[in-house]
Amino acid sequence: MKIRVLFISIVLLVITDINSQTFKLNIEIENIEQKGTVYLAIYDNSTNFDQDNKNKNVNKNRWVKSIVEVVNKNSFTRNVELKKGVYAISLFVDSNNNKIIDKNLLGIPTEQYGFSNNASGFLGSPSYKDASFNLVDDLDIKISLK
Repeated sequence: MKIRVLFISIVLLVITDINSQTFKLNIEIENIEQKGTVYLAIYDNSTNFDQDNKNKNVNKNRWVKSIVEVVNKNSFTRNVELKKGVYAISLFVDSNNNKIIDKNLLGIPTEQYGFSNNASGFLGSPSYKDASFNLVDDLDIKISLK
């Protein structure tokens, strides 16, 4: 009986440890043309990604993690810890510090932006499927701004 309890305890401990394991995601943003503030959001499902990127009602409660930081020209690198899963990243560089991505009369962004996998959409943001990646180990991601 004691062996059975010990075995079950060990199995539960291993399962709990596997589910709580985190991995390092190294995010490098390239091609920053001017100084500004990076607004970066990491999503773990298509509903939240689409609601923030295809609509105008951005909600920070939809993000798994976010980074807001002033950057200079060239590149920017940050590391985040995340659990195993499927994620997508969207970001923009706010060059005039109004906390939104500015667009022209046609709705085309006038400030730099990007998505994981360097995904792009047709007449809008890419799909979650196109921007998503599977995090099962430490991973380096490069996003080249448009």
